[in-house]
Amino acid sequence: MRARTGQDPTTGLPPQRWARIACWTALISALAPVAWRIAMLCGVDLGFSQAEFFRSNASAIAYVLGLEAIQVLAGTLGLGLIYPWGERVPLWFPFLGGREIPRGLPLVIGGVGNALLYYINATLLIRVGSVWLGLAEGATPSDGMNGWQLAVLVGAYAPMLTLWAPALTVGLIGYWRRRTTR
Repeated sequence: MRARTGQDPTTGLPPQRWARIACWTALISALAPVAWRIAMLCGVDLGFSQAEFFRSNASAIAYVLGLEAIQVLAGTLGLGLIYPWGERVPLWFPFLGGREIPRGLPLVIGGVGNALLYYINATLLIRVGSVWLGLAEGATPSDGMNGWQLAVLVGAYAPMLTLWAPALTVGLIGYWRRRTTR
């Protein structure tokens, strides 16, 4: 019987400590902005100038909740790089339960997702940063926020923008090193 930590049955190696830390860091950094957006939807005064639009429009609420679901799912799937359900489909899953997941599949899907994260985060940082620095015209989510509201916004989004993609990269490297037979 395999250990709960995700010991690979073919290589016999458990996930590396640094890979576990990276995968959990990726998940936690993905959840921080989710908490901010849920608080905004629930009516917490975060100083976001478009909050009323997102709270009063059904399609905008659906958009935010869909974004939350995708972000939580993506962050959680990163844990599959260190847990057994990332190597073998859980038994309760219809039709596929118990089947081994091809080793390259998490690397390909995770790699594509990781590249998208780098692209999205870089685009957001460049766009918002250029407006903040006065290099471009436009609005940012921080428009109209006071100091503490801006601190909460930065505290929620900085981990996602700076840690999620690099932590996922480290988790993918750990998965690749552990799952590759020597």
